[in-house]
Formats: sequence, structure tokens, C-alpha cells
Amino acid sequence: MSSRQVIVSDGDVSIEAMRDDPADYRLLARWLTDERVLEYYGGRDAPRPYERVVERYGPRARGEDPVRPCIVSYRGKEIGYVQYYPVTDPSEYGLDDAADTYAADIFIGEPRYWDRGTGTRALSALARHIFETLGARRIVIDPHVDNLRAIRSYEKAGFVKAKALPAHEMHEGERRDAWLMTMERSEERE
Repeated sequence: MSSRQVIVSDGDVSIEAMRDDPADYRLLARWLTDERVLEYYGGRDAPRPYERVVERYGPRARGEDPVRPCIVSYRGKEIGYVQYYPVTDPSEYGLDDAADTYAADIFIGEPRYWDRGTGTRALSALARHIFETLGARRIVIDPHVDNLRAIRSYEKAGFVKAKALPAHEMHEGERRDAWLMTMERSEERE
């Protein structure tokens, strides 16, 4: 059983605040050195062993960075990572304005949990938290255009493709196109 603070849950899926703890860093390093995960998250040419994870995610876990890092758990087992943060530069996503807009990134680090709807449920729960607790009006996410599994999952969670973002992100030595996908606050969620 985790001693992490639960941010939000949906039945047996929970999103818990990542701790400034070696166990959480080891978990993230295991996922971020797995080529299956890196194919779409970070790139296979940019694995993040333990030291790099501590360097990058430590300030986030300690609250020194606006990015809020979280662990996705299913029935008490850590299976993935999600982070969310306020968008401060609207041009990063090709937006006219970023007022009350949050961005999210997610991956399921345990491949045996892929294609089970767990990521969709985690992202839906996170969106509910961002809208209800943080008062956002919009959430954005930006999968690579060829990451069909992620795009389907995000659509099931309620995101819609807003526009293409050409050469949006450096990935495995080249600029990759992404979709800007958005979810707008609706009265139904309030």
C-alpha cells in the first residue's frame, strides 16, 4: 500500500502525488529506460536512468517546479506516470491565450496494462480534478500523430483533436508532428 497522497481516483484507478523518495525515482527510472515506453515518451535515444530522473523530477516532486508529477496506480499497483501544469506560454501549443489552461502528459509504464482502458480512466479522473479543484477552463495534451493508442485513449477520455502541431517536439533525432487535443470545461462537469 502506497503512502502517497491521493490526488483523485476512479474506482480502482488512482492518481497519487509523486514523492521525493528513492522508491519513486527508481520506479520512474525503470519505466523511462524501457524502450517500449520510450518509443512514444521521451525517445529511445534519451533513456532516463536513476540519476537523470532525480535531476529532472526531483524539483517537481519537491514542489519547486509548477509541474505536478503523479503516479498512476491500478488496484494499488504502480503502473504509470502523469503530470499536469498550468500553460504559461500559449505559443507552445499554438493557442491564442492560455488563461486557465492546463497541460497534461501521461504514459502507462507497465506494458501489460496497455489497451485495458486504465490510462483513459486515469486521464478522465485527472481532468475532473483539474476542472473541479483547479478551476481550469481547458486542458491540452499533445500526442505524436503516429501514437494511435494514445490518441484513441485521449478521445475516449473526452479530448478532441483541435489542430496539428507541425514539428512540435524533438524525438529520436527529428522534429515530430503532434496533435493538439483539447478538453473544454463543460457545465456537466461542475
